Amino acid sequence: MEIPLYLVGVFMLFVPEINSGGSRNDSVILSRRKRYVAFPDGSTMIWAFCMTAQTILPMGIFTEGVNWGIAYDLPNRTTFSEYFKDKPNYILRRRHRRDLYSKAEVIMDSMGFDGRVCIYRALCEASRLSRKSPTLSEELIRLVFKFPEQTISESEPEEHRLYHQAYRRGRENKQQDCSGMFPACSISLIDLALGYYNDYVEEPHYEASKSNL
Repeated sequence: MEIPLYLVGVFMLFVPEINSGGSRNDSVILSRRKRYVAFPDGSTMIWAFCMTAQTILPMGIFTEGVNWGIAYDLPNRTTFSEYFKDKPNYILRRRHRRDLYSKAEVIMDSMGFDGRVCIYRALCEASRLSRKSPTLSEELIRLVFKFPEQTISESEPEEHRLYHQAYRRGRENKQQDCSGMFPACSISLIDLALGYYNDYVEEPHYEASKSNL
């Protein structure tokens, strides 16, 4: 059986591609472009503080729940395009954090605390959290209060500089406690978010009343 010459020619054309395919792929360094999440227009993230206060009354224990919440606009397809314009990425991240912190400051002010100083303390404490957080909640808190450390430009607002200083103070002065650096704030937002204030400590007079029953 004779093989047509044109089939032999086609075969010879594909042989070099087959032989060199493996070696060529091995030498190519594969790379993947960064991917970003763009939420639908109008998407928001709700950040809520939920606290309970227990009061001893003649008829028993009365528990009151107090909640504060803020809404943070998530980046959509429109705002996502800003990352590819003139402003560097870290400046935009600082601006987004500033918007979130300012809303949290209003909540803290309404609770009787100094909201701005409490944010400074939270930035100080977050700078000392481990990069390999043991829990998801701790990792989320670390990311929320992770302030970009690049040099502040002259065009940025003063709030960026103040937040930046508070974050760096926590990183550079680890021998000093953040509560000592910012004594005007008596509460830790990091501990509050992680649930360290949830344990109810019974008052001594309540212990005495239970023993008399």
